[in-house]
Amino acid sequence: MKELELTDEQLERNDAIDNAVFDCIKTLVEDDNLEWDMSKIGHVTDSIKSTLLEVGLRVRHPGIVTNADGSQVYEEYEE
Repeated sequence: MKELELTDEQLERNDAIDNAVFDCIKTLVEDDNLEWDMSKIGHVTDSIKSTLLEVGLRVRHPGIVTNADGSQVYEEYEE
């Protein structure tokens, strides 16, 4: 069984999220020279998504979920 891959559109969406979160981090810490660090960006993204879900907002952050049986499905939204 071939593993799923994100489409170009899904990758573009995720890049837009990463860039927006990075810009937010730089603004909040007042450092335009902050080094790109996906571990920080990912952590902040997860926090933002969690908060948005807590207040009842649906979040579109495309991904691929691998089930226990090895099958895979696209997941576009978290609710």
